[in-house]
Amino acid sequence: MTVPRTAARQRARVAGLLLALVAALAAVAVGPASPASAATGDRTFVCHGNLGRPYTFRTVTGSLSNAGRPYAVRVINDSTGAVDSDRIGWAGGKAASWLHPDYVQWNITGPNPARNVYWLHIPPVLPGGGGFFDADLEILFEGGALGNWQIPAFDCAVTGGPAWLASGGGPRTFTCHGTAGDLLTAMTVTGSLTLASRPVDVTVTQDATGAILSHRVRQAVFVGPSATHPGYTEWDITGQADPGTTYHLSTAPVLPRVGGFFDADLDVSYGAAGGLQIPMIDCTVA
Repeated sequence: MTVPRTAARQRARVAGLLLALVAALAAVAVGPASPASAATGDRTFVCHGNLGRPYTFRTVTGSLSNAGRPYAVRVINDSTGAVDSDRIGWAGGKAASWLHPDYVQWNITGPNPARNVYWLHIPPVLPGGGGFFDADLEILFEGGALGNWQIPAFDCAVTGGPAWLASGGGPRTFTCHGTAGDLLTAMTVTGSLTLASRPVDVTVTQDATGAILSHRVRQAVFVGPSATHPGYTEWDITGQADPGTTYHLSTAPVLPRVGGFFDADLDVSYGAAGGLQIPMIDCTVA
């Protein structure tokens, strides 16, 4: 039983999308003219997202300072190839995201004839090259006078950056929650991460009963490129479990430091009895 990742996350986003719009508009600010002080070797990123119709497809590209501040951000209309907005300098207007809990929103608006306003909502801590993050592109048409869109973007790809951004920053713990669509398939995965983003001491718990389904004290076994999620790495996290049952966790090759988020997929195989693929959005790193 498989639930599409986009469908799972979009359902979670529907409630409250129109709340606090007035506050968001009031917070629009223009950042410094140029990120002249940006350190060399900063990261670049690419995000793709849409609302289901061809004319809503957008690509966002840009760079990130070591502290995770976007700059040189472009918004491209995929259906026409036109650059809707091109902000050369730093993103401004940093605030707590009203759209995505625990995320940060940045004003990435550049000169554009339509006088649209663009906000990018991203995690407060981002991974180094080889990592991914989720984002939301918020477009206020003519500053909101003509309505707005909130476009989810999954697996924004990160390239480059200093080596320490990809080292993990020290031992970390993580927590993931997900479901394949009903209470009996709701599970939580907790554990630790090595400096190289390898899971260790991983526990899989069934949320409905609180039962521990699997607990692996040792490091996860590297399986290879994920069979279910392109660009991700698959780990065998199976510990003590029912005979014939295995648990595999797919994560990005590089995970963020403390305070960041990542997505994962938990694949449960019951052998001849079938299995589950459970998407887990916004796993927390602590």
